[in-house]
Amino acid sequence: MTQPLSKASQRAMTYPSQGADWYCGFKYTEVTGLGYEVGVHRRDPSSILRVGDLYYVYYTKSTGVYHRTGPQQHPNYKIWPWDYADIWYATSPDGIHWSEQGCAVARGDKGAYDERTVCTPDVFTHDGRYYLVYQAAKNPYDGGNETVGMAVATSPEGPWRKTPQPILTPMTEGEWFGAQANGTYNQGVFAGRCHDPMLLELNGQFLLYYKCATGIPDPEQRDAKNKYAGWDTRMGVATANTVEGPYTHSAYNPVSNSGHETLLWRYKDGIAALIIRDGPEKNTIQYAKDGINFDIMAHIVNPPWAGGAFRTPDTNMHPLKGLEWGLCHKDEGSSLWNYILRFDASPK
Repeated sequence: MTQPLSKASQRAMTYPSQGADWYCGFKYTEVTGLGYEVGVHRRDPSSILRVGDLYYVYYTKSTGVYHRTGPQQHPNYKIWPWDYADIWYATSPDGIHWSEQGCAVARGDKGAYDERTVCTPDVFTHDGRYYLVYQAAKNPYDGGNETVGMAVATSPEGPWRKTPQPILTPMTEGEWFGAQANGTYNQGVFAGRCHDPMLLELNGQFLLYYKCATGIPDPEQRDAKNKYAGWDTRMGVATANTVEGPYTHSAYNPVSNSGHETLLWRYKDGIAALIIRDGPEKNTIQYAKDGINFDIMAHIVNPPWAGGAFRTPDTNMHPLKGLEWGLCHKDEGSSLWNYILRFDASPK
């Protein structure tokens, strides 16, 4: 007689047996120089580089209260903490004590693709040059229709040369998944949003990861059925043969069915990703040898929000070496100010 199996048991039989190497917990430490400051938002720290005796990090910085909703067409109405923002940078000798150095990349001139805001940066090095990729928006702005910009320098301190046009624009045709509503709002067109870019290299190709989302802007504006489901966000990727592009959206998009921000690192012959906050596979670590077809390697708890990890040169020593430590942000909502703190991953 065949042993009957529940659906849960059937699913469990397909789970990969990964051992303990991919499992970790997280602890958090306050830092100096980038901590809580009334009137100032510091958030979305980039990956962290070590150059000489110093660590470098780049992040979103803005000032003033934000409103979440309101007259979004108004040119001076701050909607989000990353609205009317610039990209700043800081240095540290130890990853705890940081010194803010100044603005790395500012908003563009009127009419430019990044005139309204530049935010959520990440940093990548290649052939002796430094590349900042960042989320950009122009007026009018409603929290969508972002593009990805790039700035290039020969020093981590700049000066930074912007590309004259975005290196990536949102998908404008087709649906990433599903054409029919099924009682939830996770069926829809993934277009008009390119958030949280991160650039990596794999097998001679440059992979530009980003977050995309359906156009449901805020939990308070959803209908009762969908209000508590969480953001429907996923990760896409675009590829190029040269670091400055042109970049082309992958035909496989989306390459995740969950997640909120992008945090990825190289491990051996593939790419690992921390998937957090939203979706059925949130709070997992995943891995793809080709950078596209990700498998779940571990389920974790209490992951960092909008984290940027130290890009260690010995990332192949352990699956989690590329996630060993970094910076993330604390977002308490519209009543408080965003600030940066440190995370450390502790393998189980």
